[in-house]
Amino acid sequence: MKKRNIMTSLSVAAVSVTLLTGIVVSAKSMSHMHDMSSMKMDKKTTKKSTKKSEKKHSMKMMKKSSMDMNNMSSMNMKHSMMSGMMMDGLEMNMNSKLPKGLKKATHAKFHVGQKVILKAKHMEGMYNAKATVAGVYKTDLYEIDFMPTNGGKMVKNHKWVVSRELKAKGALKAGKKVTVLADHMYDMKGAKGKIVKVHKGPAYVVTFKDTKTKMVMKNHKWLTQQELKAIK
Repeated sequence: MKKRNIMTSLSVAAVSVTLLTGIVVSAKSMSHMHDMSSMKMDKKTTKKSTKKSEKKHSMKMMKKSSMDMNNMSSMNMKHSMMSGMMMDGLEMNMNSKLPKGLKKATHAKFHVGQKVILKAKHMEGMYNAKATVAGVYKTDLYEIDFMPTNGGKMVKNHKWVVSRELKAKGALKAGKKVTVLADHMYDMKGAKGKIVKVHKGPAYVVTFKDTKTKMVMKNHKWLTQQELKAIK
């Protein structure tokens, strides 16, 4: 009887040990699963944080790039305004002087020193600008196409040049190939081109204030009589 009780006790003890072992193993498994889940969550959080950081950095770089472009554009505009005015894509010669040896017109509608309004649209800031007639000359004017000496695009229908500013064989007429001697704009002198149109004189030189840049263009060449309007 005692032996049977001892065996029974041993069996119960064995079962208890087995149960305890199972609980410990289960607890370890649960702990391991929790650790794995935490690692996955950490990876997801890290990945999400990294993506957010990269997106923020990308936006910052795009904003900086945009600011740099705006600054460059502003600098180019300021440089253009400081260096001079543009016409037909070329920079105007701001040191233009009155022509020497050219016959002055004596019966022109407008006289030297007279205040006028410009009705030409040769360049931005010219139309409706107030001007002073600086010179009036007895010569025809020519509208031309020419290829700038800087290798840029062909300038079409440039207004105007006068006969002494063109070099050609024979009479100057529409279609005639010419070499340009004028220096109203940089990269114009020495250019090859052709006459598009001939306009009867007189030819006017004016000094005016650009309506856009507010810069003063001294001795601008050339305008026709029809491109000027008297100030009443």
